[in-house]
Amino acid sequence: MDLGQRLAEIVRRKHNVHPDELDSLLLQAGFVRRQGRGDHRVYRHPRRVRPLTIDPRRPAVLSVYVAAVVRAIREVLEDE
Repeated sequence: MDLGQRLAEIVRRKHNVHPDELDSLLLQAGFVRRQGRGDHRVYRHPRRVRPLTIDPRRPAVLSVYVAAVVRAIREVLEDE
């Protein structure tokens, strides 16, 4: 499945997304992950000024985090 299809699938079920799915999607889009404070994961991309932080402790990520990931990936894809 390509990045666009995966992104559409995540948007469709934004209330039931596992943290590892977002991690995989962000890495596929060219983001670099580093460990943040505690369990948080911080993602950076050369085309984005601000980092993106996700708390992966829940079985499903909050929809606010999902929306931020989708927005960040779309920004990166538009710049290509």
